[in-house]
Amino acid sequence: MNRFKINFRMTVTALLPLLFLPIMCFHYVPKVLHEVLGILWLLLVLIHIGQNRQWFASLKCGRWTMLRIIGTVVDLLLLVVLLVMVGAGSGISNHLFKDIMPLDIQRSILIHQLHVSLPYALLILMGLHWGLHFKGWRERWHLPWPASKRVKAVLALLVTAGGIYGSFLDRVGDRLLMKHIFATPATGEPAIVYVGLLLAIWGMYLILGALLIKIFRLR
Repeated sequence: MNRFKINFRMTVTALLPLLFLPIMCFHYVPKVLHEVLGILWLLLVLIHIGQNRQWFASLKCGRWTMLRIIGTVVDLLLLVVLLVMVGAGSGISNHLFKDIMPLDIQRSILIHQLHVSLPYALLILMGLHWGLHFKGWRERWHLPWPASKRVKAVLALLVTAGGIYGSFLDRVGDRLLMKHIFATPATGEPAIVYVGLLLAIWGMYLILGALLIKIFRLR
């Protein structure tokens, strides 16, 4: 039973970013599928929170180092942004919740803009969250990892370059500033390219989170 729980926890953790990517590709999938995937992803999030519910109780225990403060802020922001994004998406639903949402909410430009912009904040926060926990997850899952520091540095540089390029191509900064953007040069690319750009952005912030761990532990 313990082995099943561990495997189930690891599966949920891995599925969260993997399922989030097609949700962000709403330009390429039917709207009803986008909403269904969003609900399934929310269920996975709730399961993940339930699996890690002891984290909330641990907040009042132990010593608050700078690294712990950063990790806690990232996790709390992740939770708040997630809830607002899902709530906004439910408000402007075209299929699943269309008949139960008031017309004023469905037509709200602010709510629509929140749902369009916040996924990019969530992608960044998810990258930082994974980076801050990456070493533990890598050891638990026995993920293959290059031993050479030079190879790791080259991989990090390639992912970071892809993340920067993807951020400019998809106008992530403007999206975070809540500017009204629907299509970008990135969304004009084939779906597989767009997914690759999103992965690079996520990976760039994962690397940043992992670097924060190293910096503060060295200090």
